[in-house]
Amino acid sequence: MSTNRKKAYLIAAIAAIAIASLICGFSHHSNRRAHPRIGPVVEAVYALGIVKTDRWYNVRFGMNAVIQKLYVVEGQEITAGSPLLMTDSGIIFRAPFSGLVTQVLFRESEMAPAGQPVMTLADTRTMYVRVSLDQKSIILVRKGQKVELSFENLRDSRTEGIVESVYPSSNEFVVRIGVRNFPDGVLPEMNCDTAIIIRKNENAVLVLRNAILQNEITIERKGKRMQVKVQAKPVDREFSEILEGDVRPDDFVIVRAKKNSSK
Repeated sequence: MSTNRKKAYLIAAIAAIAIASLICGFSHHSNRRAHPRIGPVVEAVYALGIVKTDRWYNVRFGMNAVIQKLYVVEGQEITAGSPLLMTDSGIIFRAPFSGLVTQVLFRESEMAPAGQPVMTLADTRTMYVRVSLDQKSIILVRKGQKVELSFENLRDSRTEGIVESVYPSSNEFVVRIGVRNFPDGVLPEMNCDTAIIIRKNENAVLVLRNAILQNEITIERKGKRMQVKVQAKPVDREFSEILEGDVRPDDFVIVRAKKNSSK
């Protein structure tokens, strides 16, 4: 082998070693340290709910009858015992409870067929929220869990409820949510956004997701670097919550460089 060729091989070898050292050094220095974040984490099941009421009353006639007089109109709030209507035979139907007249299906002097609803009354004091969930979500829901509710155009009114029951109904799984105080203006059959709180941690320990590798993270504690086994759960695209593992707020977590940063 000629002297020039030997020199060329030697130069190439030195260059390769230098490039490898540069890559390793860059990869090492691109790692960075960061303290864990401490903050709230909420795990919830989100769904659309419908306001319902436990008490409905439909006026029905046992035989065909003509409505002689109507005492109420749709949308009217009435008290228990108030007259609703009178038939041509002089029979007066009265409200069995206080509530809201939601339907008047016939007018005065009209004949209403037997068995057909003539008027509907809803009790707005017994309202609740009904939510239908899929099987994957319903497994997480338990009686007694807190619920946050939000109504369209009433976003500033914070409404809270509690899961009263969880049950199957026909081909769906249903959650009944009790609400002590509905915002003014809420009526039966309105929709609302619900967040059923499954788990809440006000002081969760959060670390960057790319700091975790095979259930381990590298930390620096009082100048000493060590590996810590952890159990973590992603909370978003960037952070994971540490569920188990000795990770402290004053630790430095070593955040690994991304793969493409060493190229």
